[in-house]
Amino acid sequence: MAYYSADEMKKILDQNPQFREKLYCRGFLLTNDGKYDTEGYPFYGNWKVQSVKEGNNEYDIYIHKDANVYTYSDEKHTLFLFGHAYNPFRMKTDEEEILIELSEALKNGIKSFWEAESELTGVFCVGYITEKGVVYSTDCAGMQLVYHGTADGKLFLTSHSKLAADLKGFHQSPYVQKLVRSRFWHYWGTWLPGDLSPFPELRRMQPNCAGVYAESSGEINVKRYYPFHEVEETKTEEEYQETIKELGRIMGNTMKCIADKWPDKKVSVSVTGGRDSMTALSCANGIYDRFSYFSYISNIDESVDAEAAEKICSYLGLRHELYRIPDEWEGYEHLDVFKKVMECNAGCIGENNTNDLKKRLYFSQNPPCDIEVKSWVNEMGRGWYYNKYNKKKFPKYPFPSYWRAMHKVYVSPWLIKETDQVFADYLKRYYSKKTFDQLSWLELYFWEFAWSGGEGVFLTSEHRVSYDITIPFNNRKYLERMLTVPLEKRKTDAIPKDLITYMEPRIAETGIVIKDISHTSFRAFIVRMYLEIFSKIKL
Repeated sequence: MAYYSADEMKKILDQNPQFREKLYCRGFLLTNDGKYDTEGYPFYGNWKVQSVKEGNNEYDIYIHKDANVYTYSDEKHTLFLFGHAYNPFRMKTDEEEILIELSEALKNGIKSFWEAESELTGVFCVGYITEKGVVYSTDCAGMQLVYHGTADGKLFLTSHSKLAADLKGFHQSPYVQKLVRSRFWHYWGTWLPGDLSPFPELRRMQPNCAGVYAESSGEINVKRYYPFHEVEETKTEEEYQETIKELGRIMGNTMKCIADKWPDKKVSVSVTGGRDSMTALSCANGIYDRFSYFSYISNIDESVDAEAAEKICSYLGLRHELYRIPDEWEGYEHLDVFKKVMECNAGCIGENNTNDLKKRLYFSQNPPCDIEVKSWVNEMGRGWYYNKYNKKKFPKYPFPSYWRAMHKVYVSPWLIKETDQVFADYLKRYYSKKTFDQLSWLELYFWEFAWSGGEGVFLTSEHRVSYDITIPFNNRKYLERMLTVPLEKRKTDAIPKDLITYMEPRIAETGIVIKDISHTSFRAFIVRMYLEIFSKIKL
């Protein structure tokens, strides 16, 4: 695994200017560190800059040409939103209107602000600037990856950690360097433990928490604002059925918001035969004509999903587009350069899969849509880790070695010891017994660590390079409603099954369901044995 310095990447991109716009694609940077040259590396004229002044403080916002930033100023604050958002509870799709509503909520206090923000769906970073500093957070599940930190007391709030590193000369820590070169690092995805970024000066922004930067001290404090209360399970079948109806109402409104938000763009639902994909599809019932539908095949394993999607769409009378990613294509001539750019986008924390690189590069030049409606985050409605490990019971409260054993395969004594300390610091920074009493730590592990730290990295650094993506399930109030469903029902996929039947019974009539073939009983046994043994190792 190579690390590419700013000087090395500048040399590479000077020789391959066609990839400049892909470096830190759809990225943003908010800082009070002064002005940067937007014509040179790493911006290359592909970024815009605007300034915001509150009191005596001035902040510069740098935004990639394929990204969006929205601002709104009231008498005390300048609110900002990077990315996109919509509100399925109030049927708002315009970010400026959304910021005005957040401004009104903020007048009633910070708690009202975060409660209003919890109605939003999309992929975004939101916050506000005052004469004292900046307050900010990422979206519900951290699908918009956000890094934050300070250098010489100046704030860096950014989508790409290495962007700040290139500008300020940050270096990866020895721990991260050894971690990403360890033998089993590539297992279970490339994502760092805790809230680490590749660089000591920055941390990954934790979902459900707010960063508070104080101009006077030049320091950042992180404050948890969710859960607002204990999440209690429904107790009767009648309550459960009402929950399904409410989830259907929210998701039906969500799909309408997506269609209304981008009327002049090709908005495509990516479909497979899986539960989550079919849930999103079912909730478009009544407005099917406002979307396109597609699948792709980049390797033989994806053909089963694509064929199932094609059959289901045909049964519903929907036109389904199937894209085949070629093994050989003239556009792959400089795949090695594209690979380096993608690895820089992620902060140089692991090598990219060649198949995924080909997919991203091919779709960059042959996009199947303008906006993909992706069914991620809905997995939160399942007892995911109970099924992964085929395990009936977990500890009531977590401890560092348990999170480490769930994260990745660690066998080096040095890495085990160091990683346990990372997770110990992480748990202390973000969690308390009260937090885990309000919402199970296992749900929070999946929600705040695995999704943001894992899939958020992939979505921000690689997937959205080809085209933009929205995630209808990425809504805090929706997720909380799912988590009121008793665990035993969630473990059997009751929510997506019943929601599909309620919203679009014709999908259920097909009887087509594709299961992940990698989730076998044998694999569950192996990973459970690893968890049980290595979680007990404490050095």
